[in-house]
Amino acid sequence: MTEKRQFRRTPVDVPVLITLEGAQDKTPGRCRDMSIGGVFVETELKAAFGARLKLTVTAPGGDMEFPAVVRWTAADGLGLQFQGLGARETHAIVQWVSTKK
Repeated sequence: MTEKRQFRRTPVDVPVLITLEGAQDKTPGRCRDMSIGGVFVETELKAAFGARLKLTVTAPGGDMEFPAVVRWTAADGLGLQFQGLGARETHAIVQWVSTKK
């Protein structure tokens, strides 16, 4: 199988809350691998391909939100592609990824 990812994923262990677009409920999850382009989140949430959502991470400067779209699903979680990240969010991802090498 040919790798289609533009950025290499790095193993991480980051707790998140997931909110589907238009919903109020937050579902817990854990980021298990991450790159500047996307993330795999281990979660019980079932979401369809293309569903838009946001990941909320509690960070030392306050909560951060990462908009994303579902690109694939598995029995244990979701493969997400980040969408429209700002400078703060991009910096946080680079920090998480670079500390895990």
